[in-house]
Amino acid sequence: MTTLHHMGITVSNIDVAMEFYRHIIGGTIDGPYEKSGPAVDAATGCKGVTVFLAFIVLDGESVIELAEYRNGSGERAPTDTNRPGVGHPAFVVDDIEDAILRAEQMGYPALSEPKTATAGPMEGYRYVYLLGPDQLRVELLETPHLPSAVHPPSTATH
Repeated sequence: MTTLHHMGITVSNIDVAMEFYRHIIGGTIDGPYEKSGPAVDAATGCKGVTVFLAFIVLDGESVIELAEYRNGSGERAPTDTNRPGVGHPAFVVDDIEDAILRAEQMGYPALSEPKTATAGPMEGYRYVYLLGPDQLRVELLETPHLPSAVHPPSTATH
């Protein structure tokens, strides 16, 4: 069985990124760790870099890896999601309005009002994109709220 272990996000400032993700999605932060040397050069294809890594563990299984490269090119990649090869993380939050408010208070605006997906595996989910650190598009999702069968319809007349 194949599973996704983690999603890596390259950031320009590990501390800013850790603060953003901690406030918006929660989880447990492990790190940062400083890595360099021949093994890092070989694995990354970037000779002479120092990489600072932090891992955000969500729900005990999902992991977001944040990586800040020092001595790298420093060039910012385009983050528009309409460009081939560009990805975006999507996080399920308990309260999408609260998450948007927290992001906006940190200076990361939502790109629109929340929308509701109408088809496919996201049908019924509320979603919104915001611009996070390094202008990365981050999607927030709120699980569909199903009608409750616990409370029968009221028979009272108005």
